[in-house]
Amino acid sequence: MSADRPFIAADREAIARADAIAAFEAVPSLEDHGEITRLILAEVSLLTRKYRYATRHDVPHIGELNGLLDLFWQEVDEIEAKVPHQV
Repeated sequence: MSADRPFIAADREAIARADAIAAFEAVPSLEDHGEITRLILAEVSLLTRKYRYATRHDVPHIGELNGLLDLFWQEVDEIEAKVPHQV
């Protein structure tokens, strides 16, 4: 980062996001924390649904969260399509 460029909010946000990703990657297996992971995903889903139509400046990152949730469900659907269902 150059000395003549101020440290802007986007820079802080990018660093915070990278730190958060690194922290989650350090967890050996999220499967061991399945219940709390499901609760977090449920809350994120509810919040994104609630604030989907708010202006971007009022509730930042809702679009990104919606995209990530969509990606999550696509991956779940792909995995379920590969695994035969047991009755």
